Formats: sequence, C-alpha cells, structure tokens
Amino acid sequence: MKIMKWSQKGCGICLMAPFKILPLLLVLVAGCASHSGSDTLFDTYSLYAYKVQERDYQYVLDKLLTRSMTSRELTSSSDFPDYFPILSDLPDILVKNEKHFEMRDGNFGCLTLNGFDRFDRPAVIKMEFGKEQERWKLDYVSVDYLDSPAEFKDSAVCPKRQL
Repeated sequence: MKIMKWSQKGCGICLMAPFKILPLLLVLVAGCASHSGSDTLFDTYSLYAYKVQERDYQYVLDKLLTRSMTSRELTSSSDFPDYFPILSDLPDILVKNEKHFEMRDGNFGCLTLNGFDRFDRPAVIKMEFGKEQERWKLDYVSVDYLDSPAEFKDSAVCPKRQL
C-alpha cells in the first residue's frame, strides 16, 4: 500500500515537471530569437551582401548603413544603385574570398576581405562600421585592386584611418 501511494505521488511529480520546465525553455528560446544584432562584422557584411543581391534596398538603408551614409536624400529605395554605385556592386566584386579579418573597439569596427574578382585579379575590400541602435552598420568602404596576392592584408585595416 505504501508503495502504491509513493508511485502515485511520483507520477504526479513527473506530470508537473514539464509544466515547470516549459516556461524556462520558452524564456530561453524567446531570448535567443530576440537577438537582433549581428555578432560579427562579417555577419553584418554577409547580410548586407544578401540584401543587396535580393534588391531589398529599403532594408539596407534602414538597418545596415549608418546615418552618415544615408544622409543623402533618396526619393525611392530603388534609386540605391544610382546613389551608391560601389555599395550596390560590393557583393559582386569578390567572387572568391580568401580570408577576412576584423577588429572591433567599442562602437567602431573594421573588416578587411581578401579575395579575387571574376577576372581572377587579387583585390582587398576594407570597410569601417559603426554601432547604432545596438547593430553594426556599414559606414565606409574602400576597394583596392592588387598586383599580386602577396599584397593581401594579414589583419583588419580601417580605410579612413590607415597611414
């Protein structure tokens, strides 16, 4: 008889356990899903490249470029390629990425991509980012075509700050 009562009590605990754990799991999942900012500058660049290739220029203007980059008055987001020709071509410049390097310091960061263009010429893309509204946003871009892959950068280079 004692065994029967213990097992009934044990089953009650087993049935209640999922209801106690479920709210904890929901909080954990909701916390992970609400993380809106990209963790790395390369993640931000990858999202930028994807959105430009999808021609989602409004998203790019609203979420991926700093206020100083979007200070130009565009009449329509479809004018993005006309106002920002290098930025609109940026995802297609390097068809083969070799290495990338990034550096972050507070609300400022730099990303450098080494790779080859569609004609197999070595090139380096150097980007500066600023953190606005808890997100990394593209602030400045420089593209250099090189004579040889030996000139690839071996660390992040900030294009506006290099000597």
